[in-house]
Amino acid sequence: MKKKNKYKTLLVSAALLALFGCGCGKQASEEELAYRTLGIESMEAGDYEGAVAAFEAALQGHIGWITKTEIDISYYKAAAQYAAGDKEGALATYDALLDYDKEDGNAYYMRGCLLLGQGDSEAALSDFSAAVNYNSEDYELYVSIYENLSAYGLAEQGEAYLNKAFGIKGNSADNLAWRGKLYSMLGQYDNAKKELSAALEKGSALANLYLAKVYEAEGDMERAQTLYQTYLELGEESPEAMNALAELEIQRGNYAQALLYVNQGLSMKEVPNRKELMQNQILACEYTGDFAGAWAAVQEYMALYPEDSTMQREYTFLKYRQGFPQGQEEIAPEGEP
Repeated sequence: MKKKNKYKTLLVSAALLALFGCGCGKQASEEELAYRTLGIESMEAGDYEGAVAAFEAALQGHIGWITKTEIDISYYKAAAQYAAGDKEGALATYDALLDYDKEDGNAYYMRGCLLLGQGDSEAALSDFSAAVNYNSEDYELYVSIYENLSAYGLAEQGEAYLNKAFGIKGNSADNLAWRGKLYSMLGQYDNAKKELSAALEKGSALANLYLAKVYEAEGDMERAQTLYQTYLELGEESPEAMNALAELEIQRGNYAQALLYVNQGLSMKEVPNRKELMQNQILACEYTGDFAGAWAAVQEYMALYPEDSTMQREYTFLKYRQGFPQGQEEIAPEGEP
């Protein structure tokens, strides 16, 4: 299983404060672990409020010093809180975690993301600065900060973090691959190819993926496709590569092949780019003439991403393409007129 991006999930619970105390128990009880399992299953089923309740029960049942188990449960609880729409509660959890450990770079990053979403860019930038201060050797953190700042119109500040990441020293395959990715994100493709080629020579599978993106950006689709396929042939499970291959096939008009790639990506265990894959799924279904499949896909998409106004129009088009008469209303996504 691919390593989960630790900077994509909102973490930590305010219940941490209730756990600060003395005691000698350090082993998680069966009840605590059972509630943890119930919480995870509830999250997977989309029952975020139920998940919060289960994780809270797990934490309340713990006696003794905080261990990694309680931190882990708190991470899940905060993610469920955020998914349930309790952003203020999630913000309080980050405050609680930082009261406990003022050098937790991950907590600074998570709180910064939440503050950024609330429009407090000044406080967010302060937290991001603290995050890299305590996790200064983590390429993924710099990239995630860039992506978040860019999403909120602060690309210039984000690029500063990409440039800071070059301060990480080392010439391992991973170092070279990450530096190649950084150069690619900055549009410095010659430098990117130099670093990524060196990473390939040292056996980095990930360099194939990053180098493919460079050639795709330069318009060399044949070479990009070869590298994407090489990456997959090395046994790497990558929804990102599947989506890239699907988009290449869409550009060529090979919609049936694109749909195969999309479905492979969606079937993987962890799909961080589900939104993009589902958008291409809807498009490929339409162009292959499978409007029933496109309709089914767009209903699922809108249930997950009701805020997408562009896809709401697609939903309306496909709805009436299926022959729904005026006045016959099935369950419509939030925001549909």
